[in-house]
Amino acid sequence: MNIQLSISMLVSDRMETLGKCLASLKPLLTELDSELIVVFTGKNEETLELIQQYTTHIIPFTWCDDFSKARNAGLKEAKGEWFLYLDDDEWFEDTREIIQFFKSGEYRRYQSAFYIVRNYLDFEGERFSDGDVGRMCRLTPETEFVFPIHENLIPFSEPCKKLTAFVHHFGYARKETYERKATKTSRNLPPLLEMYEENPNSPQCCMQISQEYRSVGEYDKAVEYCRRGLSLARNDELIYNYELWLQVNLPLLISYTGDLELALEEGERMLKHSRTLEAGSLHLSVTLTALCLKLKKYRKGLRYVRLYHEKLLYLLKHPEKAILQRAPGLTLDSAKKETVPVYMDGLFFAAEDKDFQTAKQILSWMPWEDENQMMPHYPRLEEWKNTFENQKDAILREYEHLKTSNSYVCIQKVLFAEKQKRKQKAEELWRECAANCPPGFQWELFEIAVRNQFSLEALLDHMSPEAWNEYSETVTERKEWAEMQAFYQKIMPLLKVRPFYERKLEQCFLEKLLTRELFEPVKLIELLKQYCTSICTDASFLYKEEVLAKPEAFALPTRYRFAAPLKDALRLIEAGKFIESFPLLKDALHIYPKMSGTVGQLLRYLEEEIQSPKQAVPEEFMLLGEQVKQVLRGLIDGGQWTEAYGVMGQLLSLLPDDLEILRMKQEILRQGAGIQNLY
Repeated sequence: MNIQLSISMLVSDRMETLGKCLASLKPLLTELDSELIVVFTGKNEETLELIQQYTTHIIPFTWCDDFSKARNAGLKEAKGEWFLYLDDDEWFEDTREIIQFFKSGEYRRYQSAFYIVRNYLDFEGERFSDGDVGRMCRLTPETEFVFPIHENLIPFSEPCKKLTAFVHHFGYARKETYERKATKTSRNLPPLLEMYEENPNSPQCCMQISQEYRSVGEYDKAVEYCRRGLSLARNDELIYNYELWLQVNLPLLISYTGDLELALEEGERMLKHSRTLEAGSLHLSVTLTALCLKLKKYRKGLRYVRLYHEKLLYLLKHPEKAILQRAPGLTLDSAKKETVPVYMDGLFFAAEDKDFQTAKQILSWMPWEDENQMMPHYPRLEEWKNTFENQKDAILREYEHLKTSNSYVCIQKVLFAEKQKRKQKAEELWRECAANCPPGFQWELFEIAVRNQFSLEALLDHMSPEAWNEYSETVTERKEWAEMQAFYQKIMPLLKVRPFYERKLEQCFLEKLLTRELFEPVKLIELLKQYCTSICTDASFLYKEEVLAKPEAFALPTRYRFAAPLKDALRLIEAGKFIESFPLLKDALHIYPKMSGTVGQLLRYLEEEIQSPKQAVPEEFMLLGEQVKQVLRGLIDGGQWTEAYGVMGQLLSLLPDDLEILRMKQEILRQGAGIQNLY
């Protein structure tokens, strides 16, 4: 009888994960002619009872700080054609692919296989990284584990099968990154240094010592052992994974010491070495590209961007090489994650060198169809375009040639068509973008539409009221006043088809207008009535009449709770009932401090009217003036200097002889001196 697969587990007393691990192996044990071997290092009888439900092949092992010895204890008793090993803190999500690999006989065409370990960085499983691991191979008399820490299974030869099956692994999850580093380094470094003394010709030991020193920031030591290991590795006839790690990390570690020029020179020497394989060149080109950016060696940087692209394409076409040319943290997948950052550096290099032919080529290499991969890099693409303002036309022209449906590229094509005064083409592309706008770019699409008077419906169809509210607040706040006035006049006619959206922008605009300028009484009351009417109209569509009858209800938006009493106060003022309006103005003042300066303007008008021979100055007026000052004190205490300056200016015009206001004005000017647009 033939055993296809031997599964070996190293088990301690981690009961919280052992059950999941064993349960995930059950399909393999059921569907395949396979065996389970457990190397048991624990002491808990409960753990043993659970293991015995799945296998009787249990090997007691006294832990001796040597993973290879423990693994080899299980390997020695394995009888299968193939061997697979794992720990008791990891479990398979789905083993059907592995089962099919053996049932179909496909395994006979391979010597080894990789599957994926999903390493979680937190106990909630929200942050993780995936990595291919070589933990399955054909069992031969030469098969063994080597190295006491971070043990390796050798020989691991090709042809090699890459599986998509994966295990969950929480072994690296820690609540604090510092705790993880401190614990693992303090545990690993002393035995590694001791082993190096016993075997100073081990390049793998040098690699792992270098890793440990790097993890605690002792980069000079990390460089020292990296150099030693690399020198030793070159004595081997074959090129092993530790040599790849040493090749790639030496220039990186040197850069951490601050000597960027030496790091660049070392990386360039490494590229020329005969033992540097394609994967080594690929990963080295990432480091060298970053170094060239920091050192402002733009033309040389372009050389390494091209090298990265060349080696990436080669390994994608030759996956059998990619799967063997790998080391801890250095895989084809990890290199692919650097694709867009490397190409982005290339775009900056090309622009600095005014090499737009290369820029065009690099843009064509970008994975535009993968929106998830591209989206985080849109801000840097904007930075590239805006940094080289005098070359913006040339940059936009390069986007014009790209054959992609990517929404960011589409926006650039709109801008190019607009510059070329091809309005019909620009509008056609704009509508396409509006239907699929990337996050953060609605702003630019609105600007384009307003400049060219395109209908906004295509964009507003995909914009929620909440998003529009946020946009209205932001655009009103960010734009300079003269610019905002011109923009407002152009955009409002385009919003007639969406009255709700029109009113929201109107409210934001009126707030900015009312809080920054002084108006004649008639104009002030007219603008306030327009403001209140806009807000109350919105509320009448959104809330029941009985809710609106109690505007003090905290469930209602602040603007409505402010506008409702203010609207009633304005009605009384127009009827000449100034004194009766005071309680309503007092209520409004406390609800929305942002508009307290505007209420101050209204108070000044009332003062002038009340001081006429027909009416005496009421005590309520003086109290209300004091309340406005209290609002101003609150804004000062909260460090809201811009808002405080607006309220102060209006209050000073109301009470020009009040020395306290003059003192507050000086404090606002001193504290808010660095704030843009204070005046």
